[in-house]
Amino acid sequence: MFWWATPLELLLLTFSFIGLISSIVFILVVVTRHELRENLALLLAVNLSIGGIITCVSMISQGVHMMMNSPEDRLCPFRSYFYTVGGLYIFQAAALQTLYRLFVTVFVHRRKWQNRYLFLFLALVQFSVCLLALLPLLVGKRFPYFPTAKACYIALNDIFGVLYPATFFYFIPLILQSICSLWILRHVTRSTQAGRARINANKRIRKEQQVLARLALPVILLLSVGLIFFVFFFGTVLTDAQWQAPPYVLHLSFLGSSAATASSMLTNLLLYKQVKKIICSFLRYPLMRRGQNGVHVIAQS
Repeated sequence: MFWWATPLELLLLTFSFIGLISSIVFILVVVTRHELRENLALLLAVNLSIGGIITCVSMISQGVHMMMNSPEDRLCPFRSYFYTVGGLYIFQAAALQTLYRLFVTVFVHRRKWQNRYLFLFLALVQFSVCLLALLPLLVGKRFPYFPTAKACYIALNDIFGVLYPATFFYFIPLILQSICSLWILRHVTRSTQAGRARINANKRIRKEQQVLARLALPVILLLSVGLIFFVFFFGTVLTDAQWQAPPYVLHLSFLGSSAATASSMLTNLLLYKQVKKIICSFLRYPLMRRGQNGVHVIAQS
């Protein structure tokens, strides 16, 4: 094991805990507030946070296992399975959020397409599909253990094991999200062409761009990390070499995934104004109480 594995594993655990805490806080804030539970956009963001929890928990388990330098255990393939499920579910959740944005923007008059129960049902279907569709990889033992990396993962020479989840759960949702985003921007641009409303039109276009960028951020971050792995995968295919990913590549991929997930979950907390407002008021309350107690003590003295 290379000497800088331990610092990478510590960073992996740090980012994973940040992502896990951010996901849990976001879910608790939305679920415990009635006015937020009525907001379907926030409920779909909760859907994204569930993917973050699955990813971060599996990454924490993986990071602890790697730091302890433990031999293979029974949980090894399950860690990789849930890590894959969590990452795939984040892509699915982001695509569903963008689809909902399309319906409330382009098809604003078709209320039946904006039904909350419809989208909650779609979210449940997505989650079930991610769990069940990847089970053949787990049952078929396509997450073998590699002692040099102290981890289980799909071998680079397993073309089906790599391309199957990548095609159906990464690239197809990515294409769907891209099409919906372009459709929304095109619709907003066309519907705000009146000369007298140019300033308002530009504001609306910028607002949609910001919303779509926020929805695409988790996908962009995870894709940038996935490029590390796919560079070595295509190198294996082109050279017909039967080798595994170097340990440092797997460490960098795990670290990048944990950092990308943590950034995505923090984005939910910071960019959703309703959630951010509640968190800020919650954090401000102890400070106000402390200040009031200090004034009371001074007054008594």
